[in-house]
Amino acid sequence: MATQENTMSVGGRHALRDMVELQMYLAARSQQTPWPLLPRRARKTHGTKAPDSNLVEFSAVKELVDGGFIEASSSRTFVVSKSGYRFYEEEMKSRVSA
Repeated sequence: MATQENTMSVGGRHALRDMVELQMYLAARSQQTPWPLLPRRARKTHGTKAPDSNLVEFSAVKELVDGGFIEASSSRTFVVSKSGYRFYEEEMKSRVSA
């Protein structure tokens, strides 16, 4: 049986991990151009890892929205939803530490 982890694209996993671990949000653009990941906090902390990608393809954004992992916080910004955090904690983080 396939789980959401197995069916989520690599781009979707990277974007969700960066959004959770680095406290980033997605800035909406058109479907034809990748969406930038931006820090939610203006101040950078020393030693913070770089995101897997600063740009996220629209297909990965759509996948995360359709799966309920991210949600619009305004008409132009998307943040991780409660279910996105829960999925990250239960599925993605546990697989990395296993």
